Amino acid sequence: MNRELTLICGTCAQEIVRDDGYLWVSRHKAGTVREAYQDLEQRRTDPLDGSLSLGLADLWALPAPAVWRADHRECDAEPENGAHYRIPAGRLRLRADLLDWTAYLTEKSWLFYTDWRDLLRETRLGSTRFAVSGPRPPAYLAAF
Repeated sequence: MNRELTLICGTCAQEIVRDDGYLWVSRHKAGTVREAYQDLEQRRTDPLDGSLSLGLADLWALPAPAVWRADHRECDAEPENGAHYRIPAGRLRLRADLLDWTAYLTEKSWLFYTDWRDLLRETRLGSTRFAVSGPRPPAYLAAF
């Protein structure tokens, strides 16, 4: 089967071609981000009418989302960390595989607090996390 997506190791910057790596995110970091959002919502919700009032400073104070990374097993600094959610490279060969994972991950309460949306956008043209082959999107879609 031809590969459309190839993970790029975030540590050594080499392609993960032998399925000896994975895409991963720290569920602990995603939980920390979720707690910050929940704390902000609790502090800034009006007790009388339930409205949420946020200022720009509130939004800037929120932590960055948990970042999905790609690593070879041998490059992973924490290979035994049970708080990491891992997707084996062999299960991310096609854009259709990524679509299946997206459907599955949307059931996870912590996904919103990660940069999964950014990762999806990167699969159109490639990035530091993905090398992309196969059909390219039309030029007018590349601007989005």
